[in-house]
Amino acid sequence: MRRKTILLALALGCVLLSSCGKGGHAPSSGHAGAPSSAPASRAVPTRQRALAFASAVNLTSADVPGFTASEHHQRSNSARERQLEKQMLRCAGIARSAHGVAEQGSKSFQLKRAILDLSVSSEVSVQSSAAEASRGLAAIRSPHVRACFSRYLSKIFRGQRVRGATLGRVTIQSGTPPAPGTSGGFGWRVTASFEVRGIKLPIYLDFLGFVEGPSEVTLLSSGLLRPFPAAVQQHLFALLLARAKAHRL
Repeated sequence: MRRKTILLALALGCVLLSSCGKGGHAPSSGHAGAPSSAPASRAVPTRQRALAFASAVNLTSADVPGFTASEHHQRSNSARERQLEKQMLRCAGIARSAHGVAEQGSKSFQLKRAILDLSVSSEVSVQSSAAEASRGLAAIRSPHVRACFSRYLSKIFRGQRVRGATLGRVTIQSGTPPAPGTSGGFGWRVTASFEVRGIKLPIYLDFLGFVEGPSEVTLLSSGLLRPFPAAVQQHLFALLLARAKAHRL
């Protein structure tokens, strides 16, 4: 399993969230899982202010001691990957939002020791209004959207050439991590596995995020053979949440 695939899958989680400003499959505002309504009176953030907010919120090397920083992952860079991404967004019934102000990600932080192989990063996307950001949150909570993303990942994984390996089922479990004081949170645990000579090699991809005003903040982590440590993940999520509240747009 090439690390490029994991980074691509993580990046597409952010593509999905920031693309949901328009769409037909997001739950209505009356749905039990939908975020609370946000004030409509706030002015549209400037790009400069949005980027300053992202820089203040995103993870840094100091947040993850022992991890090695590398340049932030790149999105789809092949014609096949770009085509599959378009198919996934069409399946979900959404299109890229025309209301995005700015988007910025942290570097990718990696830890490799023996069989341990972990990665974590963060993304901040700022929309023109809290309502736009809330629509993205509602969509990513939708079972239909999760099903589309699961099919997309299966195709991406199958496109990788791993000699003698058989791909198992790709599943997505959803949850709602506590994000008090915000419009709401979301969480996905994506699990896939390859079987090589009778040995299963599990891959875990985690997306944890929340919407605060017009901003969407996402923590992305991955683990090969075992999930990213829950205690570290919870600490980093709480850190992003505290920073977003301290630097509210």
